[in-house]
Amino acid sequence: MNRRQLIEACWVVGGQGITAVGTLVGVRILTQFLTPEKYGVVSLATGLSALAISLVAAPITQAAIHFYPRIVADGSASELLSSVLRCYRTMIPWVVLAAVVGAIGYVVFGHGEPVLVILLGLLFASDCWRSANLSLLNAARRQKRYGLWMAADAWSRPLAASVVVLLIGQSPVVVLGSYLVVSACLLAAFSYRLWPRQATEMQDVDRARALDQRMWSYALPLIPLGVISWASQLGDRYIIGGLLGVADAGVYAAIYGLSCLPFLILNGTVEQGLRPIYQTAVAHGDRARSSRVLGIWLGIVTVTAFVGVLLFVLGHDLLAHYLVAEPYRSAASLMPWIAAGYALRAVSYVFERVCYAFGRTRRVLAIQVCAVAAAVALTPAGILTLGLKGAAVAVPAYYLVQLTVAAVAARRTLRVAFGGQSLAAAVPNL
Repeated sequence: MNRRQLIEACWVVGGQGITAVGTLVGVRILTQFLTPEKYGVVSLATGLSALAISLVAAPITQAAIHFYPRIVADGSASELLSSVLRCYRTMIPWVVLAAVVGAIGYVVFGHGEPVLVILLGLLFASDCWRSANLSLLNAARRQKRYGLWMAADAWSRPLAASVVVLLIGQSPVVVLGSYLVVSACLLAAFSYRLWPRQATEMQDVDRARALDQRMWSYALPLIPLGVISWASQLGDRYIIGGLLGVADAGVYAAIYGLSCLPFLILNGTVEQGLRPIYQTAVAHGDRARSSRVLGIWLGIVTVTAFVGVLLFVLGHDLLAHYLVAEPYRSAASLMPWIAAGYALRAVSYVFERVCYAFGRTRRVLAIQVCAVAAAVALTPAGILTLGLKGAAVAVPAYYLVQLTVAAVAARRTLRVAFGGQSLAAAVPNL
């Protein structure tokens, strides 16, 4: 490991560690100051924002990560960011239409607050631009700025929300309003002159159009993936809210967030450190290096995920005692089930990234379709049979389906890539 890689690794681990602690502290603070019902409303609202980001931002940013090595070799990161912005603008009419329909349904039939809808829309816009910048920072291996931004966001949102709640009172509106202010301030601070244009850079209309076409070709199969991935990760709390009540959804969301967080941090840390290296090796046709990096990636995630599940099995009561307020601790026994599911998901994501790296986004879509089909079948049945425990027991079941399909898809992708084809055939859209 050279000096640059060592420094990057330190920033990756340090940034993700501080982010994880900030997230844990945030859950503890919010569950202390919000009742399960209020926390449930906040969780369901932010879940809808996450759905919108999955539909709009995630496909485009995945395309940006994929094309970054080639685009920067011939141009600059600002050129790629401009393409991301143009792709966002293309989607604006559809986003506005969906937002208006959803808002009418929420206000008229769900008796929700219109202010909450407006805040969610503004938070979504801010987080989309944040997502684009963070993705390019990761692709550029600028891990210091990436880590600082993520850590600042993880700490600032719950701290600001707790202050506002103490001053004004318990209200999902004031919580989301504080999230919006923090997100906008951090966006302004961290994105200022982040991607300066090169002095010799010229705006080539044909080149820009060609880049946009390649971005859309990669991203389009991932747009339905946004709904599918969201449904498998967050859909169960909406089913719980409908079948058992918003308070139960709040309790489940708090326990779920704590149980999945270590595995999300694991995925984020290892991916942040290794995916840019793996993507560059694939883009340059370095098969030996790409195989070596993939083996390290898979080994780290598998071993660490197993250890994480063991910790939740042995210490879930202790973790719940310190990390959530008393009204939420009755669901501590759900933690090992959710942790086991997210351990399987963590490993499956390594295989998915193989499909991403080789441009096989339709296979990623197929993986997620299988996972969400299992989730849709198992989650309501589990809730109706066992209540909250049934929702948790379903998590490892449908993520096992995702892991199985992902492993098969990655194996097929690598077999084609290493089966004597040219790199252009193995990695489309380069």
